[in-house]
Amino acid sequence: MALVTHTHSAGAADEPLLSYEVTTSPDPLKVSPEDPQTPEADGELVIVGSRRDRIPADLESIKVKIPAGAMSPDLATDLSKATARISLDNWTARLNSATDEFEFTPTASHTPIGPDTGFTIQISQIPINREVGTSPITINESSRTGNSAFQPRSTVFNVGKFPADFHMGNLICTPLVIDNGGQTTLTWESSPNATYELLYGDTNLNVTNVTTRTVTNIKSDTTFYLRGTAGDPSNPVVRILSSQVTVRLPDLEVTNLTVRGSTAVGNLTAKGDTALHNLTAEGPTTLNNLNAKGVTDFHSLTIGIMQIFGQTRVLCDAPDLGHDSPFSQTYEFDTDGLIVMDMEVTSLVPAGLNNSGLEMRIITPAAEIKQLLRPGLRPGGAPSDSETEVEKTWNRVKKTFIYPVKKMAKTTVMSRGTDPMIRWQGQILWIPLGADGSFKMIPSAMDDDTAGNE
Repeated sequence: MALVTHTHSAGAADEPLLSYEVTTSPDPLKVSPEDPQTPEADGELVIVGSRRDRIPADLESIKVKIPAGAMSPDLATDLSKATARISLDNWTARLNSATDEFEFTPTASHTPIGPDTGFTIQISQIPINREVGTSPITINESSRTGNSAFQPRSTVFNVGKFPADFHMGNLICTPLVIDNGGQTTLTWESSPNATYELLYGDTNLNVTNVTTRTVTNIKSDTTFYLRGTAGDPSNPVVRILSSQVTVRLPDLEVTNLTVRGSTAVGNLTAKGDTALHNLTAEGPTTLNNLNAKGVTDFHSLTIGIMQIFGQTRVLCDAPDLGHDSPFSQTYEFDTDGLIVMDMEVTSLVPAGLNNSGLEMRIITPAAEIKQLLRPGLRPGGAPSDSETEVEKTWNRVKKTFIYPVKKMAKTTVMSRGTDPMIRWQGQILWIPLGADGSFKMIPSAMDDDTAGNE
């Protein structure tokens, strides 16, 4: 990137009505040789002006101030050798040697500059002085909108002058596209008369004496910056190059996320407010604040605060769980609704044929509801000592259990196998009956007194 930085504009009242971009030729500018008998090296400033607002601004004049002298903050040794021109019709340019300013004025009183009226100012054959440093280039415009009075407005760009033999370029990442957790090798060119830093993320590495670096374990799209610094520390010049590597299926960390559309997430950790319209979470999911406005499915969920609107399904899967892995969760509802338990006994072994089953409970302040789901024997089947034959002989039994719950009533939902040999899977759903139903999920442990066998 060119070493021209936009460092200052006046306050809002004095902000220029036009936008400016400044570039140099060569890029970057380099100081003239130290030998005073050697002619100075020439440089050029190119300033592009435009109006980004749809309402035109009237432009009365533009002044470009270039510091001249032999010191580090000075750009030129002598501005009298420079030439200036502007692309606007019927405008003229002149040097005010008393103020070191090039002044640009129209033959008329002013010129309207609209969004389609851009212009270019070129100040060429500038004799660059012999001291490395950064020079402030000030652009002053006299402008107005409507019938208001013309007002002076200014902005400042810093232009760097580098050592005559300075070189820095060709920052390249190889490869440019990598897998999640992969690596890339950066290479660049640099001259020995400066210090160099490689910056990415929170990392800042001194790479002054090297021209390559391999970065490993990259998990998200990353922009690398190479910063070269030369000159006296009191007035240094800085040049920055950049290159980016793209990661396939990158890790993503956001503070506020709004998703509109179907979204499948393997592992999701939301640390801020998260608005999701359609979400399928296929792995362990931790949410601090969730506002779900569409059809939202969760398979394994740890929740801080959750609000649900519309048709939203909360799925609590328990595939291949034994008696030591029951499900117990307490809910608090903001509106009346229905708890739906959709459970299925998937398998059991011979030792548990007689009494095995799946116990489902819903406990509210008003009542405790319990149901036992047992597999049934298929017609003509008979138990066997082989688990494989048992699975062929005994039905996979499913049941849907629906129970109404009241607003603000703490409701505990439990499911557990009554025998160590039972295996089941299922889901628990809540259907709000109010217009804006929502609930909080309150983590709870399985109570031995309420979860015991009966």
